[in-house]
Amino acid sequence: MVHNFLHVYLMNSISFDHLIEVEKSYFETLNQYWRDQNYLTARWWILVVLSVLAPITWWKLVDKKNLIEITAFGLFYGVSAIILDSIGSNAMVWTYSVRLTPYLIPQLYPYDVGVVIVPFMIVYQYWGNKTINFIIAAGFLSAFLAFIAEPVMEWLEIYHEITWKNIYSFPIYWILGIICWFIIKRFKKIERNFK
Repeated sequence: MVHNFLHVYLMNSISFDHLIEVEKSYFETLNQYWRDQNYLTARWWILVVLSVLAPITWWKLVDKKNLIEITAFGLFYGVSAIILDSIGSNAMVWTYSVRLTPYLIPQLYPYDVGVVIVPFMIVYQYWGNKTINFIIAAGFLSAFLAFIAEPVMEWLEIYHEITWKNIYSFPIYWILGIICWFIIKRFKKIERNFK
């Protein structure tokens, strides 16, 4: 019985070489799609503008006296958001028809940075010193992202929900912001104990 199971498993398993061939074919198709359907289109330029304006806007608005703390918050939030975006898009829960480049994962990195991470850093900067203020401000930003920004990206046909619903995004944005806020505050407390 074990022998039969192993035989069936080995006969039906995919080899690594086959996987490489499938991935190679996928990336060739993706590159062709990107060149034909994305590159230099109006929607592609929106992503370029987001990619350029986000860091410029952040640099102009960020409180330089708290640069490290605000940046640390943004990095925690950003890495978490980008990982979640990668999981969701790779699991085909949502997808992106427009990409800045076919080589960038997650595909909508400009949105993650420009529309999600930078605004969360600004919220942290202005309301991060008081727990309730931050929770409320992060809740408003999360609602904006889930119920306005995501639908706009859908309307622009840059982002497409497959099995995902915008309502699911709201608590994730919010809880992620609170967790990152808590981590930074905890780190600051630990740091104070060692001074």
